[in-house]
Amino acid sequence: MEIAFRAALAAAFAAGLWALPVEAVLPGEVSSTAEATCGLRALAAQHPDPKLRNPDTVAARLCRWASTLSRDYATARPLIDQGETFSAFFYVNARTHYIDAALQKAAAAGATQVVILGAGFDSRAYRFGESQLRFFEVDLPATIEAKKTRVVEAFGRLPQHVRYASIDFNAQKLEDVLMPLGYDRKQRSFFLLEGVVMYVAEAGNAATFDFIRSHAAPGSVLVYDYVLKRVIQGDTKGLYAAAYVSFAVERQGEPFVSGWTAAEAAAWARKFGFVVVEDIDSKALTRRHLIGTNGKPDGPVHDWLRLMQLRVP
Repeated sequence: MEIAFRAALAAAFAAGLWALPVEAVLPGEVSSTAEATCGLRALAAQHPDPKLRNPDTVAARLCRWASTLSRDYATARPLIDQGETFSAFFYVNARTHYIDAALQKAAAAGATQVVILGAGFDSRAYRFGESQLRFFEVDLPATIEAKKTRVVEAFGRLPQHVRYASIDFNAQKLEDVLMPLGYDRKQRSFFLLEGVVMYVAEAGNAATFDFIRSHAAPGSVLVYDYVLKRVIQGDTKGLYAAAYVSFAVERQGEPFVSGWTAAEAAAWARKFGFVVVEDIDSKALTRRHLIGTNGKPDGPVHDWLRLMQLRVP
């Protein structure tokens, strides 16, 4: 039980089902990685330093995270600081800050739709509910149903500005589920693939990028994270927790299958017609989002993960 939990937690930075091989999640079950990521956000939302505190104040209301890691920050933090086992905590916290800021910027620039692929228990639709954005949450049927149940429990009803897209990845395409729900390709949109591309083979990533590029209005934004290619190739020397996490996610049945060098990632994006806005490494992510009021980093961010932001010209 504990080994399985730790493997799921090690994969927690990969938020969302859409990223996973379909066979890795049994029919009718909710992804443990989605639960674990939600739990890490809920813990970080209790951070005593307001500069480091995770902005996901809703996560705790959506989680059903049964684990040996306490839901109380003060109790959990000593275990988090012990080493690689719970090292995803810092990356998840920084990533949440980064994506929230990117979403706010996109909305200010005119985006009216948000499409979250592999939504899991992402709470942005409920935290940004008063921003006049329309959200589309895409995931496997069991996760979508669990999400809807928890949203009703937390807020009393399903909000009108959110559309839930349940998808059978073996039989449906994104356009099959998004268009009937009112997705408008003429409106500027914000697409999020948080913890997705590293679990999807090249053909699957190509189909997703092609869909977004051909179904998003000019000025639309895409944000995603990716794993460095050398980790996919088994070279983890000198990379913090890379060997541990790679082994853990493979043991969980959700191995990394795709990765790029920074140059390859930029070339891949441009091949589909996107403009690269920025490609953030762990050092930049730490400087922006993990320096506390004492001027020191809160903890080590995985240095083999990067965040990419693209724009539709």
